[in-house]
Amino acid sequence: MYFSFDEEKLPDTYMRDGKKYYLDPIRKKLVQIMPEETVRQKWIHFIRNKMSVPENLISVESHLSHYGIKSKRRADIIIHGNDEKGTVFPLCVVECKAPDIPLTENTQNQVFDYCDEVGADYAIMSNGYYTDCYKYDKDKKRYVRLSEIPSFEELLGGKYIEYDWGEFPERTPFDELERALSNGSGEGYIGNNTPKEIALVAYNLLECFLDYHVKMPEGNYGMFRLIQDYGVRMLSYGNSAGGIFSGPYRSFLIDINGNTEFVSLSVSAYFNYSSPDIEKTALNVAIDNEENSHHALQLVMDKDVEVYNDVYDFYHSGRIAIGNIGSGKISELRTFVKRHCPQLIDENKFYLGSLKNNRLWRLDDPEVVNLISNLIAYSLIRDEYRKYRKSKN
Repeated sequence: MYFSFDEEKLPDTYMRDGKKYYLDPIRKKLVQIMPEETVRQKWIHFIRNKMSVPENLISVESHLSHYGIKSKRRADIIIHGNDEKGTVFPLCVVECKAPDIPLTENTQNQVFDYCDEVGADYAIMSNGYYTDCYKYDKDKKRYVRLSEIPSFEELLGGKYIEYDWGEFPERTPFDELERALSNGSGEGYIGNNTPKEIALVAYNLLECFLDYHVKMPEGNYGMFRLIQDYGVRMLSYGNSAGGIFSGPYRSFLIDINGNTEFVSLSVSAYFNYSSPDIEKTALNVAIDNEENSHHALQLVMDKDVEVYNDVYDFYHSGRIAIGNIGSGKISELRTFVKRHCPQLIDENKFYLGSLKNNRLWRLDDPEVVNLISNLIAYSLIRDEYRKYRKSKN
């Protein structure tokens, strides 16, 4: 949903100790100008002037403890309603992010948590450029996405228009992948400097991950058991170099040694801070466990995929970063891989699978299943080795 960010007016600004401040019209105080605060002030103007919400029914940076909740968290904006008896109650929670912060599933869960805690049925999340609006549907027992932002009167009446997702577009035919890629279909996902033959494979794999019609078969894959192909999720992860990778990931719920984890794969553009003008393509494997959420593996396809005719072999050098410790030892990692998945060891590299680029790949294709299962197993082993090295330090 597009939010008319540039059309909303900002409050007057003032100087204090050499810094600029907004005079917040709701809180009646000066607040330092920051990217997130600018989004918040734009939304305050929109809520007052476009949604026609009375000023006395808007609260900003409201502590959840004010609603009888034992929490130190604060909601950016809460829109209230009032009934015939004058009782005030929460209607909608608005979560504001800075323009450079993507709207992901984490942001969605955050605003839904706020709504559940204070009892609001409507939820809005926005970074000033992109906005998503939701309404809790009691019959479906979930939040549904809306096609437009309701007015205050519609909020009070519980009215909404559910977003029409339409039909999922058909995948690009195999013989048209190159043309689609040259027309910019892979922008933001495929690196600008990635060689064409690798870019085509990356784009085929990207569309394979995004195709929710086909699921990876559940079952035992040696090191882990696939409980469920969880589909596409909007997620955000960091890597050891401080980069942030946000966008659609294909998520898998797995069991490893009796523990349930989420493992998610994506294809994304990638660059090294030492050479920011050179953009490559990475195949990412992210793991969510009880300790943290992170990229366990970033396979740079430009250098880790070898091409022989129309066969593409996926390898990895074994290089591994371990938090503040620095780099791990490839020889030690090889010992861990040999213990769990010796078939992945190929001389000085780790072999993860091969794909023949003569068709559209699907998540139930045996070659694709083999590649994904190896990527997941290898990433789990890398995390086991990271844990070992941290314990040694």
